[in-house]
This record gives sequence, structure tokens and C-alpha cells, in this order.
Amino acid sequence: MKLGNLTALGTLLLVAGWWWMATPPAHHRVPDVIRFDNRLTTETAAVDHSTDFARALQVLPSDMPGHDDVVFLHGGQQALASGMDGKLWRYDFKRGQAAVFLDTPLMAAGLHESLGDPDTLYFCASHLWGDHYPATERVGLYRLKLSTRALTPVVLDVPDTGSDIGPAKVWPLDDASAPRLTPGSPEAHKRPLAFCNDLEISADGQRIYFSEPFAYDGASMGGGTVPEVLAYQGNGRIWLHDLATGETRLVAAGYFFPDGILYDLHPGQPRETSILTSQTAGFRITRLFVAGPRAGTDEVVLDGMPGMCDGMDRDARGRIWCGMYAKRSALISWLHEHPWLKHILLRLPLNWMDQPKETGVLALSADAATPLYSAWYEGPKAVHIASAIPGPDGQIYVTPFAREHRGLVRFANPLP
Repeated sequence: MKLGNLTALGTLLLVAGWWWMATPPAHHRVPDVIRFDNRLTTETAAVDHSTDFARALQVLPSDMPGHDDVVFLHGGQQALASGMDGKLWRYDFKRGQAAVFLDTPLMAAGLHESLGDPDTLYFCASHLWGDHYPATERVGLYRLKLSTRALTPVVLDVPDTGSDIGPAKVWPLDDASAPRLTPGSPEAHKRPLAFCNDLEISADGQRIYFSEPFAYDGASMGGGTVPEVLAYQGNGRIWLHDLATGETRLVAAGYFFPDGILYDLHPGQPRETSILTSQTAGFRITRLFVAGPRAGTDEVVLDGMPGMCDGMDRDARGRIWCGMYAKRSALISWLHEHPWLKHILLRLPLNWMDQPKETGVLALSADAATPLYSAWYEGPKAVHIASAIPGPDGQIYVTPFAREHRGLVRFANPLP
């Protein structure tokens, strides 16, 4: 055999070996063709205020790094932010200064004050892609006593339901068949929580919903989400922890990238009948019915969003503000319509995929069905906005999810 033929054969064998060795795991199998309905993009364009938004953005300079979420303390005199450096940072508005408040396990996200107890805060903690942590630090849902800075893990383990439990499903609150853990459950029934991203506390303060956007070893925030974006599989779960009984049970599974969580407003009702979740990389918001006549079902509220709705928060009038992490690019839409290329991309290093630079905010009606305000931005003031949090001062605080960023970012609430 000629030398040239041997070289070609060797190259072919090397490529074949790489192709086999780099085969994506089952939870990243390549999906069929996906096409987005772009009618919502037209609707949001009708309420676009990008120019005004860019002018209104204000950076309060400090040493505080990029962060995922913000809560306000002492009547709005201070803000607490979950920094990408794995620390909680406290910003003093009177002094205009920020300082480290607490070194948390892993990286904190989804901060939420306890209802009825201003001295208690709950948060998620997860791995940030590219960072390394002590083996003793675990993914979980945590409780923080602000006055003493004492940390207590609330949920570190969840029921082990296996890697694939089938199509998307919702378990109502009164469904006795929902997978669950109670205090003292056998270790064989448990698995470590893989990813805790956002949380919501019920109006009576008794139940904490929290999202696990994807559930497998190595799950992480940031760059670790890239295969999920491409694979578009139902690897996500939403859990519920009952503070009174200590029980943790499954609310929903089989959903693609459930991230932000809000309960629907339910005036006059003793408990929530439905919750909303932003399926961030799926460009949609879904309602899950956990009680009432539609219990156990879901409905897509918004589909084909113009970008990735990450965290969701309500203002004083109940309107929903989404942090739009990145604009939906023409490239990702094209890839979903031509999935053959994903067989190659899912075999390449994660950091080879460039992320869109445009970021922004989207305000919706209280039922999440109607866009009220939209803005996109690309520039130095804000990168990859993860949340848009209404503050007690009439400002909307946006959270830049970028390591190099410094300071708090806000703009005046433009809605009446």
C-alpha cells in the first residue's frame, strides 16, 4: 500500500476514533428539527425601548463582581448580591460602598428573603463552570441567618428517580405518588442535588419551590449549559420543600431548562394553584398547575421568545420582569432547524461556542401573557443580564452575569 494511502487510512481511523470517543451522553442526544414561532418577537418589537434603556442604565461603581441575583435589606438601605466569585456581597447605598458579606458554598444564586422573618434568607448554591471548589461544598438549598451569618443546608439530596423518567409531567400538591424524601428516608432512595438555580417561596411562607435545570453529574452554571442549549432535552426538574414537615418532593420533570420560578398570583385562595417557570434556553415561559381543576397539567404561556428569559421577579403591581440573558441569535435558530450539525458541535470543547452579546430586559403582564416593555443592550454597562429585580426605590436592578463586571446596575422603572 502506498504511503499516501496509509496516511489517509490513519487519518480516517483517528477521526473515527475521535468521533466514537466524543459521542455525547444519552442526555445530550441530538433532537429532531425545532422551529420557533416568531410572532412573539414581533409583539415585543412593538414595545421596544432599547434606546431609552441604554441612556437610563446607571452603574453604581464598587468592587462587587458580576452577580446572579439581588435582595434588599433594612428597608432598601442595603443590597445583598450573589457574586460570581462565590461570595455574597453587601452594598451600602448611603456610603456607596460594597464589601464581602459571606463566603458561601459553591456559588449562590436565586436569593429570596424569608416571608415573615427579615433576618432569614434562602438561596441556591451550585457549581459555576470553570471554577474549582472543595469537595466538602455541596450543591443545595441553604438558609442564612443574616444577623449571625450562620448557614444551614435545607436540601442537599432529592429522590433518586433515575436518569430518564419519560415525557414532561406535573405532580399536583396532593398527589401521593410524587417521588419524595422525608426525614430519615433510606440513603438508597436519594441522590445528590445536581444543580439548584432559582427558588420561590409560597405566599404563606411554608413551601419552597426550586429548579434543577438539568440533573446529571457535572451540571453547572455558565458555560456548562452549552450542551443543554444544543441538545434541547427534558433533563430539568422542579422540586418542592415543605418547611413544616421537612419533606422534599417532585413537582415537575421532563422539562427543558426550567430556570426562573414564580408562583401565580392567587388573591383570596389559601394556596397557589399554579407556578410559572422560564425555560431559559427553550425561549418560553410555561405554567404548571399544581392544584385546582387543572392540577397535573401545564400550558405554554409564551413561546418563541426573542431571547433567554432567565430570572423572573414581580414589581409592586404584580408585573413580571425577566432578565434576558442573551438575544436569540439567527445561528441558534438555524442550528435547531438543521440538527445534523449538532452531531459535530456536541463533540467539541464547550468554550468554542460564542455567546450572543446582546442582553436586556422584558416586562410582562401579571399573567405573563402580554409584553409591556422590551429593551436590548450591548455595551460596557451590562453583560448577560440574569435577573431584573424591582427595588424599593422605584429602580429596576439588573444583574450582569460576567466575572469581569464591577458594581450594581439599575434603571428607573419606566412603567406607570
